[in-house]
Amino acid sequence: ALPISPKSRSADGPFPGPPVSQVNREPAIRVRVQTNVDHVEIVRRGAIRVTGPLGRGAKVYRYSTPAKITREAGAGAEASGGAWVIRDATGRSVRWRLPELLIETDDRGAIDLGEKAYPRRLVLTPRTDDANAETGRFDVVNHVPMETYLAGVIERELYGNWPLETFKAQAVAARSYALWEMTIARHRHYDLESTTASQAYIGKAKNPRAVTAVAETRGQCLTYAGRVVPAFYSSSSGGLGQDAVIAFPNRVEDIAPLRAREHGAWDKASPQYRWGPVVRDNAELSRRIAAWGRDKPHPVAQLERIARIEVAARNRVGRPAAWLVTDTSGRRYTISCEWFRNACNDTDNGRLPLERGQRLLSSHLDVDVVGDTVRFSQGRGYGHGVGMSQWGAQAMAQAGHPYTAILQFYYPGAAVQKLY
Repeated sequence: ALPISPKSRSADGPFPGPPVSQVNREPAIRVRVQTNVDHVEIVRRGAIRVTGPLGRGAKVYRYSTPAKITREAGAGAEASGGAWVIRDATGRSVRWRLPELLIETDDRGAIDLGEKAYPRRLVLTPRTDDANAETGRFDVVNHVPMETYLAGVIERELYGNWPLETFKAQAVAARSYALWEMTIARHRHYDLESTTASQAYIGKAKNPRAVTAVAETRGQCLTYAGRVVPAFYSSSSGGLGQDAVIAFPNRVEDIAPLRAREHGAWDKASPQYRWGPVVRDNAELSRRIAAWGRDKPHPVAQLERIARIEVAARNRVGRPAAWLVTDTSGRRYTISCEWFRNACNDTDNGRLPLERGQRLLSSHLDVDVVGDTVRFSQGRGYGHGVGMSQWGAQAMAQAGHPYTAILQFYYPGAAVQKLY
């Protein structure tokens, strides 16, 4: 039988949430806010402090802003490799041979980077093609206390006028999810992305409702069987939830709070509660899915022209769990639900972007292959459907349910527990 999902990139999965006993104080979190860039420009009134890595004894230098920072390519990511080049508002140019740069402000305020402001500290870390060759490009990682980070997450994830109880439910779920991701990031220089690859993060929060929700739920997490729950959530489930082990194979354990259940019509106000049809060109879609398969890798890399697409399996509440794609040569490929959606939407490695309205918003839909086209109809919800529906949480809060009841509905069996 062909695998339904690509080979796991880690031999250590699935990853359970961290033990409750290990979470006894507010952690600092590392959020990658820019990746593979060739320069940054720090814009802030006053000055910034630039140092080397913590514990290296590097001196502190102050630069007037704006300050443009680039990195020369070198022979490795050590201090003997490339150098950082800083040009500030006075025209002064300085070269630093250091593996990383730490940037903060004298008053520990926010650092303006482009149109966004990031609290506390930015760390610039070189990218390498391999162990011995620097590219001259680098990542920008925001080091920030968890509670400060969370305010920037829920401001980005929710509409600003939604009820405070929705913000509180989102704060607890986002805190729990972040703690889980931190446990699987031991070999990276960051814990989470600032995009929906992890949790959307705006940087410094400005919405008082977001700040209040974080403060009033400080340290509260979802827990189950002595561990923090990886509290996945999405915009709208379309009425039917998904099992985490189906949506994210090899990543999570099968626990009661993350199993599929019927969500009813709580999120019916979502603009994506029902959507479609989306009509795609068969030849183009076939090439895109095959290219995704080559990247992962997955046997669907051999896909020729699509002949049929049908549901291969459903979860306990009837939502598609896997799809069967048959090509014109008769070969059949089974792909798990979220990998199927990702393959249809794939734009990695220079593949052409999709036109507006061509993306699949979820894997809960109907599919028909008609001549030269593939028609996706009866789309339901937006996102993977695991855990909390944000639109559903909004409706439940409007109906008078407190954030604890919202969380108990979407993560049945989990407890809301204050860990620090």
